[in-house]
Amino acid sequence: MWGRVVEIMTAVWLAASPFIFDVQSNMVLLWSDLGIALLICILAGLSYWKPTRHAHLLSLLVAVGLIIWGRFAVLPPSPIHQNHIVVGLFLLMIALIPNHASHPPLVWQIDRATQKGANDH
Repeated sequence: MWGRVVEIMTAVWLAASPFIFDVQSNMVLLWSDLGIALLICILAGLSYWKPTRHAHLLSLLVAVGLIIWGRFAVLPPSPIHQNHIVVGLFLLMIALIPNHASHPPLVWQIDRATQKGANDH
């Protein structure tokens, strides 16, 4: 589930970015970034619960929205909007990582359990 942890870390960066780029006086940017960051955290967190284990895939839509917003909000994109583009591209990569990417494939796990059971007899 390390991919979901990285998504949450990315959401923290997005929530902090209005203060880093000194645009916290722009309430639209501030609340948009905070809301989007919260949405990313919620989707990543829902992925830990088995019935909603694929919720992180909705982050792909959030990522595409960030990229489009960052590219077309102001021409040329300001630093905060360039940040939206980079965060969106990063989320596109991370959201595709399966929840159990660091575990061996299920077939290997079953095969190992079968071999272990055969060796016990």
